[in-house]
Amino acid sequence: MTRLFHLCGLCLLCCSLLTACRDDEYVVYSDQQQTGAVSADDSYTGLYLLNEGNMGSNHCTLDYLDLTSGTYHRNIYAERNPSSVKELGDVGNDMQAYGSQLWIVVNCSNKVEVCRLTDAARLGQIDIPNCRYVTFSGGYAYVSSFVGPVSLTGHAQLGRIYQVDTLSLQVVDSVTVGYQPEEMAIIGTQLYVANSGGYLLPQYSRTVSQVDLTSFTQVRQLSVGTNPHRLEVDRHGQLWVSTRGNYRDIPPALFCLQADASGIYTVVDSLPLAVSDMQLVGDTLWYYGAVWNDLTQTSTADYGWLDVRTHRQIETTLFDAAEIAGIETPYGLLVHPTSHDFYLMDARNYVSSGQLLHFQSDGTFDWRVWTGDIPSRALLVRGSAAGAVPAVSDTVTSPYIAAVDEYVPAPGQFVNVLPRYTQGDDAATMAARCTEALADNAQGVVTLGSFGGYITFHFARPIRNVAGSADFAVWGNAMAGSSEPGIVQVSVDANGNGLPDDEWYELSGSADADSAALMRYGYSITYSMDSLHDVPWQDCLGQTGTVPRNSFHQQEYFPLWLPSPLTLSGTLLPPNGYNASATGQHWILQSLRYGYVDNLPNADTAGSSFDLDWAVHPTLRTPVHLSHADFVRVYCAQRQSCGWLGETSTEISGAELLNQ
Repeated sequence: MTRLFHLCGLCLLCCSLLTACRDDEYVVYSDQQQTGAVSADDSYTGLYLLNEGNMGSNHCTLDYLDLTSGTYHRNIYAERNPSSVKELGDVGNDMQAYGSQLWIVVNCSNKVEVCRLTDAARLGQIDIPNCRYVTFSGGYAYVSSFVGPVSLTGHAQLGRIYQVDTLSLQVVDSVTVGYQPEEMAIIGTQLYVANSGGYLLPQYSRTVSQVDLTSFTQVRQLSVGTNPHRLEVDRHGQLWVSTRGNYRDIPPALFCLQADASGIYTVVDSLPLAVSDMQLVGDTLWYYGAVWNDLTQTSTADYGWLDVRTHRQIETTLFDAAEIAGIETPYGLLVHPTSHDFYLMDARNYVSSGQLLHFQSDGTFDWRVWTGDIPSRALLVRGSAAGAVPAVSDTVTSPYIAAVDEYVPAPGQFVNVLPRYTQGDDAATMAARCTEALADNAQGVVTLGSFGGYITFHFARPIRNVAGSADFAVWGNAMAGSSEPGIVQVSVDANGNGLPDDEWYELSGSADADSAALMRYGYSITYSMDSLHDVPWQDCLGQTGTVPRNSFHQQEYFPLWLPSPLTLSGTLLPPNGYNASATGQHWILQSLRYGYVDNLPNADTAGSSFDLDWAVHPTLRTPVHLSHADFVRVYCAQRQSCGWLGETSTEISGAELLNQ
């Protein structure tokens, strides 16, 4: 330190009910109800439920069931995102999780909302016309789209599959498939999508498109039944396709397709089952079917499951018949993958609040709770999502550091002091001490020591990348002539485990342009402890030296809770310090133009601010477009000693989100 819209009779009915009286409306604005639904399986700690909302009502909402407390939270999106539009939009058609992200497809609003899985905080939006379903593979999301506007005139255009980079949330490609593509499934490098032909009624389509993801082209269309809708792939490689028929004289069915010797899927079995939604658990395919008949103006419902090995229905009296009979309009299904307890969703009369019902694995009815309008999709979430919907508090909405995740300083004269090390401390307790010093604008100071020493932290919300604006600030303790620049890295929690263990990207600063020839990328250095002596180091270039001790600080300079030798790496900036006097007493540490922590005084707002648009690959130096970031890392980027001032070491005194 030197200082959507379902094209079945049921949904056509719901359109006719748009003006119906909401006689049993249950207002669902961020309220709570206790269900007693405490899960015995602690690998799943919560459940998100998407309420579709009646078409034209702009009333798609998101609920959350906390399985650690049994509390059901209604309409959490506005609470989690106070600066966003209150509702999610018009017709929530699909919801899926990918890594740390929650993807919500909002059909008639022509968009996909992406939120953070742990708390539903908004990360960004992808504009896709008449979007329907989403699936994922290899870092990309694939979104099916009707492309054209909602139309029941018999005139339709071919649909498309849009490929979206899950990191940047940018559409990178698209491919034309059949008419009105619905649900998708991926087998290896092949994507299969059900082409319903819903806008061609009464003809409908009878195909499933196969798209090669390597070339991103449609390679063939497979023939199935009338009006395909949902797809599932079992662990034996069989492709299951549900078809809805024509709601008149062609009944719904469930088709099983298997690959031949050349890998092409063909129908091997057709079962006379109405399947509105299905889920595979092991070798069991659970389903429910809601069938509307235009001729008789009646609907029927069926529930069951079959063995995918034998293609036979499993005969059982599992379901609680009385409770099942009480479901007015079945609309969604979720089965727990290990305990096999299950959830059924009831849309009731489409214009009033729906219900979520829970059944034990033996079919015993457990509880029910009011939801938003037309509950349709649910998914279980793991781990850190237990706290997805905490009570609204200053901590949740605070723009400052929420917690420090890692603290790994290099040796330096303020190490073991800022913050103070106590015998027995370890990595966790030292990170906690840093949290005490920095979280919620505590205005303490933490030293990073010499080159490579770093600190990792996160905010209560993701850092949003807002175009044309700085996204966050990090403060140090720099003064004029006393600059100790640290480089900033950011990371996206791509694997969704809440830990900073994904790929890191560096924010490129001015030195990349101003001092390009002097920069050393991919530099590393190894420090070895020599108790109460100068700390020796050797770098990747074969050079050696020491971090010198001085008379002002007598404690051990090597971080006592870390192992020796200690190897650290990053980008090495050129030296910025020089002796401005003949006696060696006046050292000047020149500041860089922008892009570094502890480089310019905190009062220089622009100089302390950072933009996610500066992100580059740390060694390739190629730009990386990020829609958001979940973690920030700052490391000391200089290896120099300035006489009596000692080593140059970056300090950090806080950080703030600039775009909440």
